[in-house]
Amino acid sequence: MCKKSIVFLLALLLLLAGLFAAGCEPEEVDPEEPVDEEPVEEDAIVMAIWSAPEGLFNPNLYESAYDAYAAVDPCFTGMMTHDPDAEYELVPALAEEMEVSDDEQTFTYRLRDDITFHDGEPVTTEDVKWTFEWMMDEDYTGVRAANWVAIEEIEIEDERTIHFHLSEVDAPALIRISTWSISPKHVFEDTPIAELEEHPNVTEEPIGAGPYKLVEYVEGQYTILEAFDDYYAGKPNVDQITVKVASSDTQMAELITGSSDLAWVQPEADEFAEFNEAGLVVNSFPANAYQYMGFQLEHPFLEDKEVRHAITMGLDRWLMVDTLFDGMGSVQVSHMSMVSWAYADDIDPLPYDPDAANELLDEAGWEMGDDGYRYKDGERLEFTLSYPSGNIPRERNAEIIQDMLSDIGVAIELDMLEFASLTPKVYEERDFDLYLMGWSLALEPDPSGIWLSDDHWNAVGYDNPRSDELIMEGRRTTDMDERAEIYKEWQELIIEDAPYVWLYAEDEAFVHTPDLKNFQGDAFSMWWNVEEWELDR
Repeated sequence: MCKKSIVFLLALLLLLAGLFAAGCEPEEVDPEEPVDEEPVEEDAIVMAIWSAPEGLFNPNLYESAYDAYAAVDPCFTGMMTHDPDAEYELVPALAEEMEVSDDEQTFTYRLRDDITFHDGEPVTTEDVKWTFEWMMDEDYTGVRAANWVAIEEIEIEDERTIHFHLSEVDAPALIRISTWSISPKHVFEDTPIAELEEHPNVTEEPIGAGPYKLVEYVEGQYTILEAFDDYYAGKPNVDQITVKVASSDTQMAELITGSSDLAWVQPEADEFAEFNEAGLVVNSFPANAYQYMGFQLEHPFLEDKEVRHAITMGLDRWLMVDTLFDGMGSVQVSHMSMVSWAYADDIDPLPYDPDAANELLDEAGWEMGDDGYRYKDGERLEFTLSYPSGNIPRERNAEIIQDMLSDIGVAIELDMLEFASLTPKVYEERDFDLYLMGWSLALEPDPSGIWLSDDHWNAVGYDNPRSDELIMEGRRTTDMDERAEIYKEWQELIIEDAPYVWLYAEDEAFVHTPDLKNFQGDAFSMWWNVEEWELDR
């Protein structure tokens, strides 16, 4: 590209950035309220994410990936961590030692003697015990109680040694307990469990023992993180990280002009070429996440599995990947991500087959009307598709879904909401026909928490006793090969039951200035080696 073209591109991008900021959703940036500009220090990074955090900055309570990026992941840490450079084996963090009993029902941890929280108080086994008992309390308001059902007793031996006793073998428990981030008991213990969601050290000033501490939060705009001097692994090299909200439309301009040093971006070949030409570094890899369309299984039209199959087969998900991400992604087969050891690579997704979709709808009694849509008993086959603003490919895909389903006679009305408005609509009120959302998954593939019939995250209302049996069988089995076979059967079951349309898994992508050294994005954690990042201005 010639120099003149690059100058023109920059001008155009800046113009588009200004136009978007003037008309974007409040979740991104409020156009009525000026964004506070923070001075950028020499040893500081500005990172852009495309949607605002909800403001629950504690591992026990947060529900949004944006909260994790903005504060939770860099501000907290657990007794152990997993090392991508060592095939994700557990390695010491706040604990210097870990032991597992022969019967695999007792885990013992010995904490380091030099660990403190951001407020200077030491991290002890009292904090560890209290962190888990918070989530096991009957008044706990979060969604992670199901993770700890196998914990029978938490025994403190001394201020550095703690034992977790399980009532039965629970395969996910070792990773979950070992890596769960620890919260300070002394900060929260005088507040009733039911009220902790409103505690200022959850909503504004989180206190953890992670590599960074949050020093400023402006709702809807940014968080400012400062390196923690007393971090157990040593003070991070980069003194300050600002995580700010910048829409997908403006991120290219932000990076090229230097307003951002690092951005979480959508994979697009043309934009990647522009980034490379501008001298920026593109870090792209398969994601441990996916996008899906959920069905309201109690809807009278969607109770019929054949209708759900027809809708799935009426969507060309392969074309979505090519159109939205220039092929940089894959069609999602089921709940397990393709980077997980539990993914069954010999299971095929339901195919794109509009002819078969039409046959299924015909057989279900939905006749094509003169207007191109299907009817039965005087009612039109129509649904409202709810989806969040802020993620441009998802917004575009809602229109693609509307268009593709019209070809098989299914009418779709689009309903775009702020993410903070859609979340309670889906998970609390269960007030939807169809909705678009995504899952960011953990290293441990256990699907409980989302797919058990009584799980909070099971918004679609999926209830199959065999599914519950397989999920719990997987939890009680520690042999990885045996678990993989159990999860294969489970994946075949849910593909057949079709509670979702599994859409796609776009590649994870981060772009950064060449001044940022040692950034190594990973499918399971962007922040895993943040203390090693360096800036060479």
